[in-house]
Amino acid sequence: MRTLLSRRAVIGTVGAALSVAGCLDSSNPSDSTGEQANDSTEDQANEANASGAGSSETEEVTFQSTVGTEIEGTVYGSSDCGVVLTPQINLDRESWEEQARRFVENDYLALAIDEDEDNRPESVLGAARYLMEDRDLQRIVLIGASSGGEASVIANARADTDAVAGVVALSPGGGTESAADLQGQKLFVVAEDDDERFVQTTEELHERAPEPKQLQTYSGSEHGQGLFDGDHREDLLERILTLVASACDRP
Repeated sequence: MRTLLSRRAVIGTVGAALSVAGCLDSSNPSDSTGEQANDSTEDQANEANASGAGSSETEEVTFQSTVGTEIEGTVYGSSDCGVVLTPQINLDRESWEEQARRFVENDYLALAIDEDEDNRPESVLGAARYLMEDRDLQRIVLIGASSGGEASVIANARADTDAVAGVVALSPGGGTESAADLQGQKLFVVAEDDDERFVQTTEELHERAPEPKQLQTYSGSEHGQGLFDGDHREDLLERILTLVASACDRP
C-alpha cells in the first residue's frame, strides 16, 4: 500500500486524481486452541525477524538541497552506483520501498527522498550531490514519477557532472524545455490512457531528448508510481534495471 504525504496541504485534491488505492486484509481470526496460538506466535516472530533484517539495510538521512533547504531521505543498501527516487506529489519517500529493495537486491544503492515542494529539482540535485560527496557514488540515475519525474528531468539537465548518468521519468508532469540538455541514459514511460497532458509531455520529452533514449508506452491508465501496480510492473522494473546497469557500466 502506498503511503500518503501528510506534509502536503494539497493531498485532498490531488490525491483523488493521482493516488493509487490499495487494500490490506488485516483480519486475524482467533482460535482458542494451543496449536493455533503457537502458530500465531511463530508467525509474529518470523515477521519480527523479517522486519529486523530489512531495517539493517536502511538509514534515515538529512541533507541540503542546492538552495539550502533541508531534505529528508532514506538510504537503502550500499554501492558505488545508485539511484535517487523522487515520488509524485501525493506520495512520500516510503512509497518507493518495494522498488528500492529491488535495487539493493541488484547491488545498487537507492536514496528515496521527500523533496521540497517549492524546490523540487534543487532537492534532486542536492540528493545527487549528497550521494557523490557523502556516499562516494560514481554514477547516479535520477528516477521520478509525475511531479517527481519532472523534477528529475530538470535536475538531470542542470547537473554539471557526468556522475549523473541517466534519468527515468514515469508520467512526467513537465520538463520539456530541458529535454535537449538531458545527459546519459533516458527512459520515458507513460500509460496510453493516462491524462492526455501526461501522454503528450512524455512523448515530447522523448522527441526532444538526445540519444540514447527510450519511450515505453503501456496499455492501461495507471499514472506515475501506479505503473508499478499494474500488469506491466515486472517489465517496467526490468527496463529500469537494464538502464541503470548501462548507466553504471555493468554487464
